[in-house]
Amino acid sequence: MKIIKKINNNVAIALDGRGKELIVFGKGIGFPRIPYELTDLSKVERTFYDIEPQYYGLLQELPEDIIRVASKMVLRIKNQVAKNLNPNLVFILADHINFAVERARKGLDISLPYSYELEYEQPGITKLAAFFVKNIRKRYQVFLPKGEITSITMHILNAMEGTSGKVDEKESSGVIIRKVTEIIEEHFDIQIDKESFNYFRFKNQMKYFVDRKSRKEEFTDQNQELYDSMRKSYPETYECVLKINEYITEIFHERCSSEEMLYFIIHVNRLYMKEGLLP
Repeated sequence: MKIIKKINNNVAIALDGRGKELIVFGKGIGFPRIPYELTDLSKVERTFYDIEPQYYGLLQELPEDIIRVASKMVLRIKNQVAKNLNPNLVFILADHINFAVERARKGLDISLPYSYELEYEQPGITKLAAFFVKNIRKRYQVFLPKGEITSITMHILNAMEGTSGKVDEKESSGVIIRKVTEIIEEHFDIQIDKESFNYFRFKNQMKYFVDRKSRKEEFTDQNQELYDSMRKSYPETYECVLKINEYITEIFHERCSSEEMLYFIIHVNRLYMKEGLLP
């Protein structure tokens, strides 16, 4: 196995004996001068094939323990579902868990609501997601709302080959996401890198929002104080979200709740901070 690029001291990109690219985890594996031939394969703790390049940058910001937890989750999922899984699922879950834990520790209690409809449609996957959330709460000593079960369920379903989510009757989620992106770009007078992982992550968050709106799941206004604080702290982002709200109202014929507005403020702001567009 040839190590061709360092991510950090314990993570690197490599080529296997057939010349296929993979991500390799192992203590000190990225420390030697690159490139080099790794002859002692006992140093390799885990490998990931067919990962999209957008996720490579994410490896530098995700704690290794979170990735380890997500890896165990994916192994358990593979043992319980009959369909092939998107190979990126481990990093999608790791990113979701990391952000959920960060929000919990900062007191930012914001997640989409729990879906009893989805529980009825997918009882097995929902039960599995509930098991994961219970263990994450215990491992990281944080409170995660019940809605996180639905979020993880949707991540799993979206990663299952041949599974498709519901589409809004008037416009597909893809069209809605593109329009929201245009609103953000026009408001801030910027061009978002559509190939970046940060935008890919934002699109995922938008897709889940649209899927749940399409299911007509109600958001409860439980974070009015946090919402008021965020809109005052990020007035420019809030003005952008007001425009997004106008568009969403046209599509779904109802205005966003303060909880939904808070959701947009957090994720639009996160996109900008990660892309270096906000101070």
